[in-house]
Amino acid sequence: MKTQIQFNTFNFHSNSVRVIKDPNQEIWFCGTDVCDVLGYANSRKALQDHCKSSGVTKRYTPTKGGNQELTFINEPNLYRLIIKSRKPEAEPFEAWVFEEVLPQIRKTGKYSLQNSQQLALPEPEKKYPFEHSEKELQNLAWDWFALFKCVEFTKDIVPALDAIQSKFAPQARSIVSEYGSMLRRHQPLIQKLTAQFEIETWGDENWNRVLPTIRDNEILNPRKQLPHHNF
Repeated sequence: MKTQIQFNTFNFHSNSVRVIKDPNQEIWFCGTDVCDVLGYANSRKALQDHCKSSGVTKRYTPTKGGNQELTFINEPNLYRLIIKSRKPEAEPFEAWVFEEVLPQIRKTGKYSLQNSQQLALPEPEKKYPFEHSEKELQNLAWDWFALFKCVEFTKDIVPALDAIQSKFAPQARSIVSEYGSMLRRHQPLIQKLTAQFEIETWGDENWNRVLPTIRDNEILNPRKQLPHHNF
């Protein structure tokens, strides 16, 4: 039985970045492609200087000239290259990869680019009317709030993990980026579903504890980036 490796290519500011997903569901990025995006003149030196060897692998990859052996790096090493880069595109590249590309690859197994010149108009989105009890809406709001608190806690401990060069620092940053994106994506829906409930001084504490956070549109501002640390 052959091991299945999924190859994919996405584009960032007209730069192609090849990505593979191995049989263990781990995602790897073409080191040369990443170095090109981040402005490293010598990709081989950058990979040697900034990447840990345990997160570097060689893979035969289909190219226009046939199968070629290319160097791929894992997510922690991708973070290391981003952090060391002085190019302005480093931060938007980080946000794009960890908030858009990786979640879609993990969900569908691939990253698909939207074709901006579609001839057929998309079908209107279906809407489903549902009725929810107040208790159900409270549970939904609290689930969102609980994830928010977890993300905030993880964000707070990232500098400490960086300071001790913990192997969990890249994973913690990934959690903040991906789950933070999830929170932002669902915040408008939670706001809509809970709009009828008021924050009252002597009101239901279940609502009073979560509604201020849910209705704060700046609390998940993606421009509030994590500090970049060396590790």
